[in-house]
Amino acid sequence: MKMSMILTLINDVRAKSIHKGESMSIRPCGILFLIPIVLGGLQANLFAEQTFEEIIEDAPPIHRVEEDWEFVVANPDPSLDIPQVVTVFGPTNASFDTHTVFELNHGTLPSFGEGGMQLQVWFSDYLLGYYRHQAPTEFATINEKVTYTTVTSINGRYLDMEVINGNSITFGTFGADNSLRARLYTNRDDLNPYHPNNSIKHSRVTFGANRVSYFRRNEIRFYDADGNLYAKSEADVYIHELH
Repeated sequence: MKMSMILTLINDVRAKSIHKGESMSIRPCGILFLIPIVLGGLQANLFAEQTFEEIIEDAPPIHRVEEDWEFVVANPDPSLDIPQVVTVFGPTNASFDTHTVFELNHGTLPSFGEGGMQLQVWFSDYLLGYYRHQAPTEFATINEKVTYTTVTSINGRYLDMEVINGNSITFGTFGADNSLRARLYTNRDDLNPYHPNNSIKHSRVTFGANRVSYFRRNEIRFYDADGNLYAKSEADVYIHELH
């Protein structure tokens, strides 16, 4: 399945100082737990007094963030176009800044369409652009696993937000060759305001949650300007889990 979405001549010009303020706006509770974190290739278990969020705040300029996602469709119903899964990601908080919405098994713009997938780019609640893939294919396989990676990166004066390494029974492989990429002009110098919880907060199973065994983020990775891995968290974070 081949799709393409390259947005150009769109300005993403939020001031860096505003981004820095946002990165401090969400703080985790001081609950003691062990979280597997890798720093510079060395893994360590860190207590919540030194959270992953605090480690990222002290990072050098970050130019790439990758998040691995996974969900299992337990019992789909194509006649009802369910389940419908949405992943939200981007450099800062989707509530008031630039972000991408990735819709699976449906598309909502310009009107609802069943099956397939859609990539949308927003600035707060202002739509910048979208690519709608109209496909009759819908989830129909019991216990189907779907995996993919969302990527936000700074490349020169461009902000890229894309989906890569997608794999499922229904849709096959997806996200290869920049086929699910949104590219915006930007004044951002780095992705340091990227808070690990933003995508967790906004992603969801919009309809048919009772048909999804679980939806989770398996891993998040931060890379510096030279492409070196600075830190990653391998903690599974559940968006949804069926009990």
